Parts: sequence; structure tokens; C-alpha cells
Amino acid sequence: MDVTHSVEYKIRDLATRAVTLFPNQAQVQRDIKDIPLRPGINEIIIVGLSPTVVKDSIKAEGNGTATIVGITVESLPNRELFDEVYPDSDSDKSDDDDDSDDTEEDPEQPGLLEVTAKLVELCDNLNRAKDFIANADERIRILETYCQTLDKREDVVIKDILDTYKQERAKAHDDRMTGSVQEREINQAINKVSKEHARLLKLDQKLKAKAFKAKARVQKIKHKKQQKRIAHEQDRNKEKARIRSERHRVWPRNCWTVNIQLEVNASFTPLSSRRGSMSSDVDFAHGSPTRTMDIDESASCDLVLSYVTTSAYWTPNYDLQLSTPTCTGSLCFDACLNNTTSETWENCKITLSTSQAAFCGSNDSVPILQPWRIKMAPKSDDLSVENITNSAHEVRERKRFHNRVKAPMLESRVKMFGYNPPSPTPMGPPNTIQLEDYQMQLMLLEQQNSKRLMMARQEPDNPQQGVQLQMQSQMQAQQRAMQQQQQRQQQMVQGQAQQQQQQAQQIMLQQQQQQAMQQQAVQQQQAVQQQQAVQQQQATPQHPMQFMNFSSSVPQAQPPPQNDMLQDFSFDPLDGPAESQSALDFHESLIEETGLTTTYDLHGLKTLVPKFTPTKQRVARVNFTNVFFGHTIVAKYHAMAYLKARLKNTSKWALLKGPGSLTLDGSFMGNVTIPRCSSGETFGLSMGIDPAIKVLYPKAEVQRSTTGMFSKENSFVYTRNVTLRNTRASGKAINLLVLDQVPVSEDDRLRVDLVCPKGLAVEGQRLPAGVAGSETAAGKDWGKATVRLKKSGHLCWEVNLNPGKSAKLNLEYTVSMPSGEAAEDCQYTF
Repeated sequence: MDVTHSVEYKIRDLATRAVTLFPNQAQVQRDIKDIPLRPGINEIIIVGLSPTVVKDSIKAEGNGTATIVGITVESLPNRELFDEVYPDSDSDKSDDDDDSDDTEEDPEQPGLLEVTAKLVELCDNLNRAKDFIANADERIRILETYCQTLDKREDVVIKDILDTYKQERAKAHDDRMTGSVQEREINQAINKVSKEHARLLKLDQKLKAKAFKAKARVQKIKHKKQQKRIAHEQDRNKEKARIRSERHRVWPRNCWTVNIQLEVNASFTPLSSRRGSMSSDVDFAHGSPTRTMDIDESASCDLVLSYVTTSAYWTPNYDLQLSTPTCTGSLCFDACLNNTTSETWENCKITLSTSQAAFCGSNDSVPILQPWRIKMAPKSDDLSVENITNSAHEVRERKRFHNRVKAPMLESRVKMFGYNPPSPTPMGPPNTIQLEDYQMQLMLLEQQNSKRLMMARQEPDNPQQGVQLQMQSQMQAQQRAMQQQQQRQQQMVQGQAQQQQQQAQQIMLQQQQQQAMQQQAVQQQQAVQQQQAVQQQQATPQHPMQFMNFSSSVPQAQPPPQNDMLQDFSFDPLDGPAESQSALDFHESLIEETGLTTTYDLHGLKTLVPKFTPTKQRVARVNFTNVFFGHTIVAKYHAMAYLKARLKNTSKWALLKGPGSLTLDGSFMGNVTIPRCSSGETFGLSMGIDPAIKVLYPKAEVQRSTTGMFSKENSFVYTRNVTLRNTRASGKAINLLVLDQVPVSEDDRLRVDLVCPKGLAVEGQRLPAGVAGSETAAGKDWGKATVRLKKSGHLCWEVNLNPGKSAKLNLEYTVSMPSGEAAEDCQYTF
């Protein structure tokens, strides 16, 4: 079948119609609009589907004048380039200041240059005068030397020589005197100008020192700005590296490619009139039977691609705020949306579904009850009826059920996701060569270990020979490693520094990515196991927590009528306490319950990008108009009062089990787990120890009974008192449930009788109990208490204690046994 026309789409370019998130997977619908078709076989190729997509869940629907003839799905390597999809944002220039050094000249003292020039000129004149004097002195010296040589000459006219000497000597002397006068005058001028020059020079030094300090301050400020800019740049680089590493963790190695083949006939006829045609998953709108299409005419159609993917799910999250003075509360129901696939779902309708939280899965089949046959066992001293309590097939089936494996897990994220940088050239960076060298060394170590094992198995007769062979093999391996390392080092020298940094960053990012993927894979497996355990718990009905029951026939045991326990709550935020300013509101989701499945349609269009941080969306808010608070005390184990709250779910939908935060009276208490609670049921929360309730539980007092002193049995009286004190001086009375017990005899010769409280029968009516903890007149109005005896010797006091008051609960019982016998705890009997 020849393909006449082919169109390729990338999944990231397709619009997302809707996403339905389940507790452990998601269903995605993609729109492909206006697909151009031509007569014949048209091939629609969709590439880039996340490797987490379930292959068998991919299907296509749509309309148009075409017929689907085949759909193929195959896994192919990712053809996209990471740097093209996520280009580096190096183009954004940093707001650098002009850090170039200032070219301004240092300031000069006014008049200093003129004085300096004048001083230089005077110095030049002084040198000129000194030279003039030296010239005159030299001429006089020449005359003297010439006169000393006259006695050696002949025909010398003394008169002429003396006249010449006189004239020349007078000229030289006049010149010398003139030069001396000039030198003296110039020296005086130099002294005067030198003083002025020194004064101006000192001022100039002060001016330059001041300018230097100002310049140093400016440079310091610029240095600080530069350091801040460098720090900001480092933070930006770290953020870029973090984002890049995050993208590496969701970058697919292989992607699913969907190939849809559509047939468009030149002479279109209805599908029902074609003999031998098969119906497909695609529902197309059919044209008129007389509709024909030319060969050159082009058509179009629309497709909707839907598929199911793992690594995308939602979990419930709650924010519970309770107020003890008003007995009110507010529960905010949020949804944490998780998407760790390689796809981004933009501007789509998001729906949350709980279908997979209500059902255990389609892989669980109904077990077949096998026949249970028994027979007589051979005689033995160890005979027990417990041997036929459970059948052998029952034991095996239970074991298999507990060890069963849920839906097959997909491949590890380490195999499906990760970015591998392009392979370097032979003259690659040194870091890659170091990595290859490290791998080569590992291979050599493995070879050495294998050789050692082989030598150990051969067990040579001469141990020294075996040691020598081992040493020789080690030396040869080391020599080969050294040669290879030298070759690597020669190649390392030829690398460039920039490539070193880039490759080092890539290797570090790749290592971080692999570590993060491994951690994520472990966390994901743990999360899936936890979700499966939660689904099993949610599938089974959960019984509400046991609280104090004040619904007996004794009227004084009822709570105050204004506290009406477990009233219906309202969804209307106006029912809450009035505020001076209107609080920010949110769009509630459209909630629909169908059978065992509840769906939540989030308001508006949302965008889910692949990241490992969940996105929280508000689903609904529940306002409780009345919350019952109570305290439970088990002083026998801990002399403390544990505060609990009970709420009733009167909404039309069930609350799923999930984590949440608890705020009590405006103070954050910590994290709690909201249990699964169906509509109309109650759930309770433990809020820790209430330090305002003081509990005293002293050691038991033991006395010998006087009634059995002259009889053949021993009787002992045990007395215990529980003292309760409400340290809150104001507010409402508090409800306390106090639990204690008396021992239960398992021997007919050992008798236990309850003395105080009197008149109690097992599972009988409640009777008044308790006394004031203080003997003063003000302490008499402490409140009320009733007691009831349950099975296994449990005593339950239900106390209503007023603020600032205390109460005492008395417990007394006798233990009688034959003389010479002693009682002991059954748990310590060996």
C-alpha cells in the first residue's frame, strides 16, 4: 500500500483538550485540527509522546471525509535536540555598570605649574651664569700658562706681551665679575621661588591625598557592586543549572511514535455500502452517497488523540483550622497535581478522578473456592483443634495474595529519561578522556580480579610460582595502563580551556541527573506502594474512631444543649464568623459522584509542566459550624490528657485519605492525616497532649482485708485515686474520658471483687461517680461524672469538669485467694 501523502506533527505542538488525573496515572486528549488530506493513503505521524505512555491505551477519534486503515505505535530514539528545544538564555545581558577605570587626571594645585616653570628657568639661568664665570676663569688660566713659557722663546717683545696680557686679563675679569653678579641675583630669586614652590607642593599633596581617598571610596563601592553582581551571576548560573538539570530529568531518551493511516477515495461512498470494510475506533462524519471528489482536490479532517500515561497523578491535601472557643472549623480540600512526564499540557481542562482509589484494579480476579477435605490424624501427644482451623489451600492463597504484584511497573526512569551530551571528537576535552581512562582502569581491575580467581581455582603446586605469575600480570597491566594514560595526557594537552569547563559542567550535570533519577525512581516506587496500600485501605470500610458516648439514659451525662454535637456543616462561607474585610475567595470545583467514582472539574484552564514539585489547586472548602472536642486519659500508662476532635462528614462526597496541616486557635500544631470518611460518617483527629489538664495518679495502696483474717483465704484491698484538675480559669466545661481497669481472674480459686464504685454491672447502666478534688466550699461545684463497667474489667469515667475545678475518681477492689497461694500476671507466667 503506497502512501501518497504524509504529514508529521510533534506532540509538543499539538493543543491539549483535556487531562484527567487519577491517583496513579492520567488520561490525555490532544487535538489535531485541519489535517490536510489528499486522495489515496495519507499517513499522519505523531512523534514525541512520553515514554511513560501506556502503549495499548493510544487511540484516535475524530471526524472528516476519510477512513482509518491502520494505527501503528513504536518506540524510537528521541530525534529532537535538547539545545534547540531549551536554548540557553545567554542573550539576556546583565546590568553591568561601567567598571572601566576613570581616565580623569589627578587634580593640580593652582599656580604650581607656573612656579615650577619659573624655578626651572631660574635654574637654567644659574647654570648659564656659572658657565660664564668658568669661561672667564679658564681664559685667565690660559694667560698665566702662556706667560710662564716666555723665557723659552726668542725675539720676545715684552711690552707688546704685557699690553696684550693686560687687555685680555681685564676682559676676563670683567666677564667674571658680571657672571658672579648674575649668579648672586639668580640664587636670591631661586630661594624665593623655591619657598613658594614648596608651599604649593604641600598643598598639592594634600589635594591629591584627598582625591585619592575619594577615589578609593568610589572604587570600594564599585568593588562591592561588582561582588554583588558576581554573586547574582553565580545565583543565576546555579538557577540555570538547576533548571537545566530538572529538564534533563524529564528529557526522554526514547519516544513513542504514532502512525495513523487514513484513506481518502476519489469517489467517496458511505462506509456501510463498502463490501468487506471493517469498523474502526474512529467515528467519521459520512457525506452524501453522491458526493465525489476530484483527484487534485484536497480535503481535511480533525483527530483527537487520547492516551494514558503514568508518572502523572494527583493526591489529596487538606488544611484544617479548628477553634475551641466557638467549636467551629474549616477544612480546605486541595489537590496536588504531579506531572513528571516529558510532555507539557497547556491551557487545558483538568479533571480529577478517584476511580482507581475505589477499585483495587482489573488484574485481581475472583478466587475459586476449593473443596476442603480433612481426615483423621495419627495418634500423637501433640493434638490440637487448631490444626484444622485453616485449610492448606487457604494458607497458600493468603500468602499469594499478600505477595502479589500489582500492575507491571514500567521501566526505570533512569532508562527512560536523561540527557546524553553529544559524543566529542577524538581531540576532545580532557574530562571525557579522564572518564574513558577511569572506565579503562575499571576494566583492568576486573581483568585482574578474574585472573586471580582463575589462579585460585587452578591451585598451583608451587605457591611462589603462583605469586610470581600474579605479580607479573599486575606489572603488565600497570604498564599497559601507564602507556594508555600517557597517550591520554598527550591528548589532554591539546584540549581547550573553554571545552574543559563546558564538558565538566555537562558531566557534573549528568551525574547529578542520574543520581536524581535514581532517587526519583526509588521515591516513585515507594509512592506507588504507599498509594496501593492507601487504595486497599480506602477500598475497605473504615470504622469511626471510638469517642465518649454521652447518649445514655442518665440525663446529667449529656453535654450542654447549646453544643449540639455533630451538626451539619455548610458550604456557604457567609455562615462563618463575620469579618471586617471580605476574605479572598476561590473558585470551587464542580463535584460529581457517579457510583463509586467522584470527579472534580477544576475551574478554568490550567497548564501542567513537567517538574518534580507538585502544583496545589484548591478544590473545595467545608465549614463546620460545630466541632466536638474531648479529652481521653489513660492514667495507668500516661498521666496526661490527650485532646481529640470529632467531625461529621454530611457532604455528598467522601473525603479521601491524605495528609494535611492542622491549625488550632490560630496556632500551627503540625501535620495530620485525614482518614477516609464517607458521606454521613464521623472521623476523629488526635491533637496531642493538653497541658492545661493536670492528672495525678499515685501508687496503689494495698491493705490486708479484715474479713478473711480468720478464714482459710487471704484477701487484699487495692485502692487507687485519679485526680483531675482543669487549670483554665475561664471558658466552657471540658469533657473527659478516663479509662482504668481492675484485674480479671482466670482461676476459680482467685476472686476479684469491685468495691468502689458500687453497684456496677458488666455492660450495665452508667452510675454517678466522683467527688470534689478540693474540700473547700468553692470546690464543690466541680461538675459531673458517670462510670460504666465494660468487659475485661475496663472502667470508663465520663467527666464534665468545670473551669478552674478539680475532681477525684476513686477505685477500690479486693483480691481473694486460698491461704498460702499468690497471684501473678498471666503475661509473666512461663
